[in-house]
Amino acid sequence: MWLPLSLFSAFFLGMYDVSKKRAVTGNAVFPVLFFSTLTGSLCTMPLIVLSLAAPDTARQLHVYVAPQPLTEHLLIVAKSFIVGLSWVLSYFGLKHLPITIAAPLRATAPLFTVLGAVLLFGERPSTLQWTGITLILSSYILYSRSGKQAKETKVPLLWIIFMILAAVTGAVSAGFDKYLLQSRTLPPLFVLCWFLFYLSIMYGVIALLLWMPRRHKTTPFVFRPSIVLIGILLVIADTAYMTALSDLQAKLALVSAIRRSNVLISFAGGMIVFHEGNLRRKLLPFAGIITGLALIILKR
Repeated sequence: MWLPLSLFSAFFLGMYDVSKKRAVTGNAVFPVLFFSTLTGSLCTMPLIVLSLAAPDTARQLHVYVAPQPLTEHLLIVAKSFIVGLSWVLSYFGLKHLPITIAAPLRATAPLFTVLGAVLLFGERPSTLQWTGITLILSSYILYSRSGKQAKETKVPLLWIIFMILAAVTGAVSAGFDKYLLQSRTLPPLFVLCWFLFYLSIMYGVIALLLWMPRRHKTTPFVFRPSIVLIGILLVIADTAYMTALSDLQAKLALVSAIRRSNVLISFAGGMIVFHEGNLRRKLLPFAGIITGLALIILKR
């Protein structure tokens, strides 16, 4: 089931990206991160409560979140810190860099993930699968460059470093997910529920300490329905992703490449919601992603 679950996750991840763009445009970053993550945590918290209050009922509904020792919770805290750092770096990098520079840098994240899967976990995709992975990642980078601006602008090196670090920490997070779900065999629901819980606390503290004292001097915060939608879509996408990755037959390189097909949904969202142009320039990477997915599916 890891293959259809990866595709399902990619679909909702694309919708998540569209909602994130709507929520963060002209808005304060930290409150958006906090309220969207809090929404996701509130969506999953009833599962923890039900598992504690009525474990038999939770098992019957297939939503049981099994209790784990403190050591496992500390690992989830570490994951929350890695993901939280990656998202902060990415949001601020995207906010200060032109799309000409930011998008290609952001597109390198899956390349780091695939590299880590091969070097650290010894994954060996077949030749056909490698062809599919290469097609998807190349198309992803090509897609990101389709929005290239006509004028180049000078930007501080700091924000370029932010985007590179965001890509690296994103790859580290994906590798850590494989370790938690396959090597430690932690239940996907446990990882998801507690990850969102700890991350919402972290973002709450950051927003309280860093944004609240300076909120009148920085970008104002406007609460939008898309912020709530971010949390809901993240829960759906990550539930499918973590369930897929918990399958011992699933390769991180393949799951990561398939998840990158979320740009197909972003493509549609950009056209429908944001009325973006460059349709012709985006058709080639669109076809490349579809072909890459077909090659992976044929040789699973």
